[in-house]
Parts: sequence; C-alpha cells; structure tokens
Amino acid sequence: MRFNLVSFLIVSSLGCAQNGAETKNRVVDGRDAIADTAGDSEPIVLDVTDPNEVSLAFLKTRGSLNPNEDVFYYWTGLIYDRSRADPEDYAGYDYGLPILRFEGFNVARFEPVEPGVYDMVTREVNVYQDMSGTIIDCWYNGKIGAENPKRVPVVHVTNDPVNFQISGADVVELGEHIIFPMEVVISYDSPLPINEYAAYSAGNTYESTELFNFYTTREALETPGLDSVPAHISWSRVGQYLPWMQAGQQVGNLVYHAQGMKLENGWEDVPENLREWVETNVPEYRTAPAAIAPTRNMTSWRFFKKLIDGGDYSGQCE
Repeated sequence: MRFNLVSFLIVSSLGCAQNGAETKNRVVDGRDAIADTAGDSEPIVLDVTDPNEVSLAFLKTRGSLNPNEDVFYYWTGLIYDRSRADPEDYAGYDYGLPILRFEGFNVARFEPVEPGVYDMVTREVNVYQDMSGTIIDCWYNGKIGAENPKRVPVVHVTNDPVNFQISGADVVELGEHIIFPMEVVISYDSPLPINEYAAYSAGNTYESTELFNFYTTREALETPGLDSVPAHISWSRVGQYLPWMQAGQQVGNLVYHAQGMKLENGWEDVPENLREWVETNVPEYRTAPAAIAPTRNMTSWRFFKKLIDGGDYSGQCE
C-alpha cells in the first residue's frame, strides 16, 4: 500500500437506521453536481494504471483538491462482542446480537506538499449509542461478560489531531465503480500497560485490524471541473475491548461494521442529534483544524490515558 492513512474511525450506514435515514434523505447523491460541471473543460479519461492519476483520483474521492474546503465523511454502524468459546466446549449455534450502535464523522482538509503528496489535516468524533440510537453516558459491561459487571461511564471519541500524508492509493475497478481499498493490520506498545492500568488494559500490546473501502464512480472522476467527487465508505474493525468498558484482560474482541458517505453539504448534512452533541461538547469539531499539528496523533487509548492520569475518569456511573 502506497499511502500512509492509518485511521478513519471510520470508525464507526445503514446499521443505524433511525439516524442514517435522516442523512440519506438530505445528502445529494452527486449526480446533480456532475451534471452542473459537465462541459467546463476538456474531458478526462482516468487511467487506473497510472499511479499519478490514481493518487489524484483518490484525493478527489477521500477529500478535495481545494485546500480550503472542509470535507466531512459520516458513518454509522453496529458493534458486536466476539467472545471466545472454551476449546473443549460445544457451544452450538449463536449468531449473536449487537451490543452498541455508533455514529460519527471525520472532518478534514487536504494541503498540497509537493506533486502527488498531500497533508491530511483532520479530527474526528464518534459517539456510542444504545440500540434505539440514543447517545449514552453509561453502559452495563455485563453485556460483554465482564468479571465484575456494573454500569461504567462511556468515553466517546474526540480525537484531534488525526493527521496523515497521502502519496498514492491502491485501486480496484468493478464495472463503472472505482474502489480504493485499505487494510490496516497493526500492533504496537499499548499506552495502557497492564501493570499500571489493569482494569482498563487488554494487554501490553495494542492490536487491531481495520478494513476500509472508498467507493466512487468513473463517471464522477472523469467529470471536468470537480475538486471533490461523491463517495461512500464501508468500514470494519476487529479490536480489543475499549478501555472504558473495564474488561481488563478478558479474552475476546469487539467487531465493528459501518457504512458511510461523503456529505455533500458538509456540517449541515450531519444528523441533528450528532450536531447537537458536538455543539454542546466539542464545538470546534464543526470544522477541520486550521493547521497541521506538530504533536502526535490522538487515539482513543491515548485519550483515555490522559483522562485517567488527570483524575478525570472516575470509573463509576452515578
């Protein structure tokens, strides 16, 4: 893989029908924008064997050629608990049910560094919800079989910065569809080592797998005059239990499955319930950062460590 884009949580869309329907009804599918710009300049013929053309096509799909444009990707989906069966047991069939819903967005700008290379200046929000789609502040960790089940405070995702540099892309062509896949299979020393954060740490090594697909069309990419093209995303993740779930070293994983899209009208197309939460809690997330940050990227694990170390996470729900 030729580009260095490691996270889009993406995380976390049809899985959240109540909230996703509102967005689906408001977001233009892009065909009007394509029609409006047709004929602006010479026709484009995308050559998917040319790395430079593919890099530019991916930038228009993931972001925008306009460095002043804030690009919003919205997603929504479900989280499942993938516990491990005893090797000597016969558990029978269990298709399982989701334990949480989630939805969020990433807002980004793309600044040119040199030909074919762009800085992605971004931050992202992801909120956890009950199965009705209501954003929650507390959650019962008995749903994942925690050893000492109780209601625990939820820590939503507010990661800033989440910056990367794009310098290429893999591409798959299926008929008129152009797809940019990305697979991130990663492990590194956990910010939450067991000897210091036993109740919150799954292990001394952080491990996760994230699988992305960014979808657009040849028609959109070959339309002259477009800085940004309509696009959709699918995202799956297999990862450790979240620190706020207080599962300790319990054996098992969370499985995320989400769908999303680039929002035609940016912030205005974010669902109302999510806009209200952002305006109340992190209003700066209505726009992308003004400049690329010199600091290390923020992750949910590093953010949780800051809360614990600062005495800002009690571990108890009132």
